[in-house]
Amino acid sequence: MTDKAKGVLSYVFSWVGGLIFLLMKDSSQNVKKHAAQSIVISVGYFAITIAYSMIPFSIPFFSTGLNVLYGILIIMGIVKVCQDGDPELPVVGKLAESIFGKKIHE
Repeated sequence: MTDKAKGVLSYVFSWVGGLIFLLMKDSSQNVKKHAAQSIVISVGYFAITIAYSMIPFSIPFFSTGLNVLYGILIIMGIVKVCQDGDPELPVVGKLAESIFGKKIHE
């Protein structure tokens, strides 16, 4: 399987795909960066969704905006995989690096 396919699958299969490709021994550093970013995006999305469901009032269009942001980040990640350039997404890349730095650079 190519590095591009691994990177795309890490975004498509959310945190599960990210975790699989982050832990694979034969994944390149770029694939591991994409996998870590995928995990950060999806866990962040799920955490915000759960927190929002616990508040007793509703914020108009919050869920829609959150879903759109999640979709945009996933699409941006897939585009970055296909461009073969710098794999780092804005904000998410630095966060993923700080959380999974040792695992990415193995």
